[in-house]
Amino acid sequence: MTPSSRNERPPQPELSAIDHVLDPRLRRFLRYYLDLRNGRRVPYRHQISPLDFPDLLGIVFLYEFDAASQDFYIRLAGEQIAQMLRTARAGAKLSEVFPADVFPIVLERYRRICLTPCVMHNVGQVFRYLGGTGTGERIAMPLLGEDGEPGYFLGATTYSLAHDHGPGDDDTPVRITYTPL
Repeated sequence: MTPSSRNERPPQPELSAIDHVLDPRLRRFLRYYLDLRNGRRVPYRHQISPLDFPDLLGIVFLYEFDAASQDFYIRLAGEQIAQMLRTARAGAKLSEVFPADVFPIVLERYRRICLTPCVMHNVGQVFRYLGGTGTGERIAMPLLGEDGEPGYFLGATTYSLAHDHGPGDDDTPVRITYTPL
C-alpha cells in the first residue's frame, strides 16, 4: 500500500483526541500503540510484542494486506475473536471470514485504516453484519511492514451478548469513527 510518505510526521494525535474509546482495556491498548510511534505517524509491525499486552491477547487481531489478491490475511485472531467469527483463523483471507455481501464493506473499512492512515473505532453492534445480537467496541490501527509501507493493521474487540449490555444500546447500529494519524 502506498505512498511511503504516509509515515512522515504531522502533528501527533494524543489519546485525548480519541477519548471516545470507552473500554479501559482498549484505551490502554491504544495508548500502547500511540507510544510505539516514537515520532512517526505509524509504528512498524516488528515493534509489537504480545508480551506487552498478555491480558488482551484473547481480543486482539492482526491482519496483513496482500496486494496480489487485494485481500487481507489474518495473522492473529485471539480466542474470543475466533469464538465470534468461527472462520477467523491464522492464514484465512478476509473474504473467507465474511459473507460475500459483507466482504466489500469490511474490506473498504480495513483498507482505509492502512491508506489514510487512521485509527478506526467502532461502538455498538460490532458483529451486526454477522447476525450478532450483542454490543461491543473495536479499535484498529495501521502498522508498517519492513518495507515501510502500511500493509498491516492491529486491533482489539470487546463484546457482550445482548443480555449483558455492553457499550451502546442493543438497538444501536455500529457507529464508526476514523481518526487520522
